Amino acid sequence: MESFPAARAFDFPLQINQAEIEYLGVRESFTWGPQAMWLLCGLIWIFYFLVRDIPELARNTVLFAAGATLLAALGAGYEMRRRNRQTVLYPLGGRIGLYRGNMYKYDFAPGQMRRVRLDFFGWIVVVCKLLLPMLMIMVIIGVVMFDGLKQSGPHPWQDMALFIYAMLFALFGFVAFYRSHIRLAFFWIPSGKGKTDRGLYLHPRELHKIEDGDGRAIR
Repeated sequence: MESFPAARAFDFPLQINQAEIEYLGVRESFTWGPQAMWLLCGLIWIFYFLVRDIPELARNTVLFAAGATLLAALGAGYEMRRRNRQTVLYPLGGRIGLYRGNMYKYDFAPGQMRRVRLDFFGWIVVVCKLLLPMLMIMVIIGVVMFDGLKQSGPHPWQDMALFIYAMLFALFGFVAFYRSHIRLAFFWIPSGKGKTDRGLYLHPRELHKIEDGDGRAIR
């Protein structure tokens, strides 16, 4: 088990304000999991609206929609909680203080941050298992929409609502996967309990604040 120096709370302010965060703090960047649950909930309800005249299919769909609504509500609560408790790294005196909800929790050495980088096979996995499937879904939906519009009834855009929403959902998924796996920097940092086992996403443009305080590049 790794051992860390005792937290030196007297070196760090017990609370930091927004101006201090803007100047020195490195804020946690959030992934878009809860937002995906909200969009999935909307997608299922739109599908139910289109099949509501087919009793058996509508009955099964409304059960899925109710479950998705519950997950979306839980996701909303989780989203509010994590934003209220956003982690901020605050470099000071050669160490990094961790703040949550702007309140000091503990501190650690910059060298204890471990950045996770994708190797060649990691890039292949991200592209082939995450990004390409989303692009293929958008293409397939686009083809179906085009074919449907050519054979459309009196209300073509109402009939295409599900496909338009599904394409936007796939586009959102593509951007979300790109952001979390490629755009943002992922680190393992100390949890304050003796292990480097806390995952944290940071935006690359803010890493210089840690580097400036420590004198070493962490990119």
